[in-house]
Amino acid sequence: MAATNGEDHVDVSNAPITLPDHLVKEISELPKLTREQCGHLRHFHNLSSQPDGDWSFMGGASAQDHDEGSYRYQLAFMAYAAGAAHYHRLPALRSVFRSLIDNLIKKMLHPDVWSYWYLTSQSGKRLDRDLVELRKPWADPVCKENVMYSGHLLLMVSLHSMLFADDHYDEEDSIVFDWSPMWWGMGPERYSYNRTKLQETILKQMEQNGWMGTCCEPNIVFIICNQFPLIATRYNDVHNGTNIIDDILPKYKAAWERRGGFIAENGLFRRWYALNQDEVLSSQDISHSA
Repeated sequence: MAATNGEDHVDVSNAPITLPDHLVKEISELPKLTREQCGHLRHFHNLSSQPDGDWSFMGGASAQDHDEGSYRYQLAFMAYAAGAAHYHRLPALRSVFRSLIDNLIKKMLHPDVWSYWYLTSQSGKRLDRDLVELRKPWADPVCKENVMYSGHLLLMVSLHSMLFADDHYDEEDSIVFDWSPMWWGMGPERYSYNRTKLQETILKQMEQNGWMGTCCEPNIVFIICNQFPLIATRYNDVHNGTNIIDDILPKYKAAWERRGGFIAENGLFRRWYALNQDEVLSSQDISHSA
């Protein structure tokens, strides 16, 4: 029997396992995570539990957060891997994975992850060859373009809602961006969203762009980056009992078919669509093929 230690709580370390024999046998026959798989999940937990602003072991090649090692991509793909591990391998560990994905979303909302957009929003000749002057910058990282961030954020909160049947990210001010540079600017600014508003914002831009997709960098629509909000929309349809994605996908596919389709002659997915020039650039290597 479990013994008390003289205080208010009970020591259950030696308590017998009381699962039925058939259940013990069924559990023992299930495939186990490898040491490496467990190590990855432990690493995700360690990184997501660091204090705000501590990005130890997450350094990328670019200090401006502009490459594939950017914080936003690391955080998003940790959430996707954790969600897959929970759904397919460890469905009983609900609280463990819920807190992990919550922490990753919290990290995703830290200004260190999205503040790059203020400068990037100005655009540049590399993105838009016909540009004659820089655009006026804005700090809100999801109101226009930047689906390379907003699409991942939408998928993360949508995954959370579907996996845990939790509507937290539908609440007002559940997705908030606080912009407050110390030495410049016109004072603190706050941009507030929830799951529904974020999805509507992204899909509205897809429609405005003739259903080719929402821009990542200014003027540039990547096929690969637009897959994440599309998957999120499907998740939200499942969670909400709606059917928005079946209206969008035919328009999205038709728009690309009018410009030669998703696949280039070299067999790779096309790299991007330049909105202002109405031009499609093909990928030359697999690293940038969707």
